[in-house]
Amino acid sequence: MSRAVDFNLPNIVEPYDVCAHVKSVGGDVVSCGLVEADTARIWLGTGGIVGAEPGDSLFLEVESPTFEIISAATVVPEKASIVSYSMTSRSFLDGEKYFDEFRVALVDPTSREEAFMFQLISHIDTIGAPTPVLKNMKSDDTNMIVRKFGRSALDNTVFFDDSFWEGGNYTFSFRTRNRVGEGVPYHYTLLVHSISIDMFKYFKDLENSNFSGQFDGSGNVIHTNINGAQGCFGALQTSHVLLFP
Repeated sequence: MSRAVDFNLPNIVEPYDVCAHVKSVGGDVVSCGLVEADTARIWLGTGGIVGAEPGDSLFLEVESPTFEIISAATVVPEKASIVSYSMTSRSFLDGEKYFDEFRVALVDPTSREEAFMFQLISHIDTIGAPTPVLKNMKSDDTNMIVRKFGRSALDNTVFFDDSFWEGGNYTFSFRTRNRVGEGVPYHYTLLVHSISIDMFKYFKDLENSNFSGQFDGSGNVIHTNINGAQGCFGALQTSHVLLFP
């Protein structure tokens, strides 16, 4: 979240205190910190928000002696409805690179506008194995947007909405490079996030901005749902799928 028109040229250089407060029917969470420029990064653990159901509203307020209250609201999305999933090991060859391929079928959980996001975690199933890692994904399906804003640090996510689904369902196909040696046991955890529409619009605009979008209307306009600042306040729910060769 940023109060600067151009996040590359912050107009406040003196550090200041700030507190963020998230309210819901399931409880409240407050976190405070010191902001060193116009762009704030404050971690809000959601463990204190229990009982929030799909369709419930979440409200954000950010307070500081330096500026007026910043506010935003979002709605908890429905969890993704997963119909089926499958994995085919080392089935796609690109030059000398092998890829594992995946198919995941989802059903639209409601008649409302919905959006989703995939992340893939790789696990080596041996004693002393390295820490599981997020994998980059590729797809020939143009409906699946690979998140590239932030360069290679963030291209481990694909996201999409339900605007192109026919009959209320859709099967997604994607792949990831297999760097595991022959005979080494491994598996994946697929994180299927249902995300708020504001979050989807924000991510999509960042991708369309060609890394140069601004919040002030010059050039590309990035979606924001925050009053008194720019950025995105969103919510997500996550389902886990285990995939084995």
